[in-house]
Amino acid sequence: MGTIHVLSEIVANKIAAGEVVERPASIVKELVENSLDAGARSIAVWAGYGGKGLIRVKDDGCGMDADDARTCLLRHATSKITDAADIEHISSLGFRGEALPSIASVSRFTLITRRPCDDAAAIIKTAGGIVESESQCVAEPGTTIEVADLFFNTPARRKFLKSDPAEYNAIAEIFMTICLSRSDVSFTLRRNNELVADYPACAGLLERIGQLYSPGFSEKLYRVAIDKTDFKLDGYVSAPDTTRVNRTGQKFFINGRPVQSAGLSMALTRAYSEFLPRGRFPVAFLFLDIPHDFVDVNVHPAKREVRLRTESYFQDLIVQAIKKELHGRGFFLEDPSSRIPQDMPRERAFDSSPSLNFNSLREEAATWQTPEKTIIPAGEGAGSSSPSAAILLEEAIRRQQADSHQFDSVRVTGQVLGMYILAEKDGEIAVFDQHAAHERILYEELLAMLVQSTGASQKMIFPVMLHLDIHEGPVMEGAVDYFQQLGFGINPLGGGSYSIDAVPACMTDIDPAAVVRDTIHELLDGHSAKAFESRLQELAAILACKTYAVKAGKALSMPDMEHLVKRLGAAENPHVCPHGRPTFFTIPRQELERRFKRT
Repeated sequence: MGTIHVLSEIVANKIAAGEVVERPASIVKELVENSLDAGARSIAVWAGYGGKGLIRVKDDGCGMDADDARTCLLRHATSKITDAADIEHISSLGFRGEALPSIASVSRFTLITRRPCDDAAAIIKTAGGIVESESQCVAEPGTTIEVADLFFNTPARRKFLKSDPAEYNAIAEIFMTICLSRSDVSFTLRRNNELVADYPACAGLLERIGQLYSPGFSEKLYRVAIDKTDFKLDGYVSAPDTTRVNRTGQKFFINGRPVQSAGLSMALTRAYSEFLPRGRFPVAFLFLDIPHDFVDVNVHPAKREVRLRTESYFQDLIVQAIKKELHGRGFFLEDPSSRIPQDMPRERAFDSSPSLNFNSLREEAATWQTPEKTIIPAGEGAGSSSPSAAILLEEAIRRQQADSHQFDSVRVTGQVLGMYILAEKDGEIAVFDQHAAHERILYEELLAMLVQSTGASQKMIFPVMLHLDIHEGPVMEGAVDYFQQLGFGINPLGGGSYSIDAVPACMTDIDPAAVVRDTIHELLDGHSAKAFESRLQELAAILACKTYAVKAGKALSMPDMEHLVKRLGAAENPHVCPHGRPTFFTIPRQELERRFKRT
């Protein structure tokens, strides 16, 4: 007898679930897309315990009769296509017939559905893909699906899920993206029975953007449009002064389908290359209408990725349209000679006075100076025995000056490419990355000021407001204590709004709302958390990199460069920045002589 056999339906569904159901957010995506395909005009989503405990999606779509309700739980059962030719012209969001049976195979699954013409609704309950009961019940027209105890029968998969807040963040991201795709549909989202989002149907994309993001955000966007026979583009892009630290603000939709596309992201980068500094990314909401025979959506079971025929052609059109709009708004390429001034004032960034207090170095200037305002350590009041920030900083300076370090013998000779500092060191050539070096210095200084329970703060005369969307809000909830330890005064006002009334003493010349938002967007990426021993260290590293550190492309005077190198030499770990990039390397004299054939 042969050894090859056909897997059972239950085993096949569990295998398929490994591709379709990666996490609770995957389930929300599949169920909401099914609701949209069913013609729903109102969709409600519940997420309990990050979606691991319960996911419920209720819609007012066309519903199903009892036979279809039973059939839809079979693998590859779908109403979207009938033969292979239909795959080339898919207009629906779903079509594979794998989502529902895959979800049901790894959860306790309940389906309640009713057509408007039926007197009663059909209800089917399953556990691990096995039908437990079928009956009728009273329900409104439409479909409600409940997914409870996700991965209860595959504990190994459940162990790979992240914390409840992290899983909820992923659900919120999926939810917001789908809301953007259909402004004509009403959406609500509940988190553990708390209503966190209520977006009524609206007139168009711009109004929906205003619902999802902070008030006034939509006013900072520019519309871009292309209307050709074979390609249509409509959407909005941000002004060059409204950017993010990563690509989390870039949303692409092809024929109404939310997609992830490295090619389209690259087109945005090309379009803004003249206007944005390195490390900043534009915000964009772009809807592309492309003939179906130019798009392959059958790439991955999750349908997140698509392939485009003649993708470079579409990229070029997008780049041209965005550049045209930005130029029309008065944005032009700046004179390259103005980016790196030849003559820099000597009273620049690296003040030689003994102070660790520094200000943000932005693209317009590379200076930090001692604030004239009085620094008030957070939590210090009458009778407080805690040492002041000034005392702590002076002690750190004395330690720096007392200790000799490996860069005492370094002689700075100049700067090249606006990015690197050249120096001689013990018969070697040393090359320093000015941004990485400054990042290491600032990171250690931020942590040094936390030797006491809280960082030194500077009270603001006028507090600033910060409004976060449903995706950003949970990250702030988990990080607000760490922000306060670093010296921020952040007060929740409800509804995703916060007031900021204090900043770290070394950050007096920054926009606190922009700094906090950038840090949250960096945390949303979730790539760097494991590189640090604590979230506090991670926040300090992000602030040092994205907020303070002198950027590549900034010309520095000789005193600036000398001071930077000396401060780096006094660091506990001068060799790498907090994210692991080298701060400098050396070239031995023997290597130079070998290359010039002197040996």
